[in-house]
Amino acid sequence: MNLFSLKSLPMKKKIAVAAAAAVALLLAAFLLYRAFFAKPALQVLETGTVEKGSIRGVLVETGIIKSQVGAVVKIGAQTTGRIQKMKVKVGDRVKAGELIALVDDREIRQQIGQQQAALVSAQNTLAQIEKTYPERIREARANFDYARVSVDRERELLKHEYTTKDAVDKAESQFTAAEAVLTRLQDEYRTQMTIARANLEEIQARLRQQEVRMTYTKIYAPIDGVVSDVTAQEGETIVAGLQVANLVTVLDPSRLEMWIYVDETDIGKAAAGQDVEFYVDTFPAKTFKGKIEKIYPQPVVKENIVYYLSTMRVTPEDAVYLKPEMTTHVRIITEEKTNILTAPNAAVKFERGKQVAYKVTGKNKIEKLILKIGIRGEDRTEILSGANEGDTLATKIILPVAADAQAPQKGAMK
Repeated sequence: MNLFSLKSLPMKKKIAVAAAAAVALLLAAFLLYRAFFAKPALQVLETGTVEKGSIRGVLVETGIIKSQVGAVVKIGAQTTGRIQKMKVKVGDRVKAGELIALVDDREIRQQIGQQQAALVSAQNTLAQIEKTYPERIREARANFDYARVSVDRERELLKHEYTTKDAVDKAESQFTAAEAVLTRLQDEYRTQMTIARANLEEIQARLRQQEVRMTYTKIYAPIDGVVSDVTAQEGETIVAGLQVANLVTVLDPSRLEMWIYVDETDIGKAAAGQDVEFYVDTFPAKTFKGKIEKIYPQPVVKENIVYYLSTMRVTPEDAVYLKPEMTTHVRIITEEKTNILTAPNAAVKFERGKQVAYKVTGKNKIEKLILKIGIRGEDRTEILSGANEGDTLATKIILPVAADAQAPQKGAMK
């Protein structure tokens, strides 16, 4: 419809058209206002109550079950030979001192037999020396004593000219010879005894060594536990070299501990002696408890995140349910308070550097509270000031956005 057609219309139709245009303009203006300027209505979706209760300050971390030091023993063979008997398999329970494997010992038995024969020979040689030399020495001593008496007598007779100088010289020569024989036999006796005894001790040492090697052919369990790995079977030959050949691994399933990976942002709150609660995925409804024993100073970096390792000993009663390398979900109790004023964590907001809450005063009516809070637990937060017992706080709320805001305020949907 153009201007000429409008002028040609009767007056009543002109008024109707003008009214319709005005209504259209008003409707468009209302829609524009709603779209760009109107504030959305405030809505309180969920609420919680300020009430007295208990709060535990906790650190939520991840851990892993490990065997304690000494609870896993790899048993090896220190001798070379064929495995004659493997008496265990994976999963078998063994006691400390129980025989678990036998290695062929025929070669060592042969060597032991040779050393025993050599030992008998050395003992006989020593006995022969101990028997013959003392007799020979007594005989030489008797000759020496007789020669000394003879030379003294000849010298005395020569003083009275009852003998000749040649007889004296002969007696002195016999005395010197007897003395030399006695000295030589005494020296030989000491030397032969030293050699025989040393030889006997050497053979005894070799025999003891072979007997020790003989013990290597019988392999016993050093601890009570369960066989977790068997790396050799009957009939296989093992060769002992610079490294001991591992045959069987035994672990004690009752001696477990937990390694807790504490995030570097939480390590300042963790300390030895703090209570620990944890669960594993296979028993999500069962809570295990303990205490932190140690916090290692050396950091552990995993996926570019710095952790500090804390350890906790697992009781034998709890170890019945747990196995090494299980992942654990850990709560470290850093602080605990009772009979204090608390509010749901979701009711405490952080706005413009302050902790605030929205008190519900009526249907979709609220009052903003400035809070001072204490410790924060898993579900509730300690209220030191700003709210009173019995106050109803909004835990999930839609707040209107200010008309001059360039973007929705943080926390518009809480």
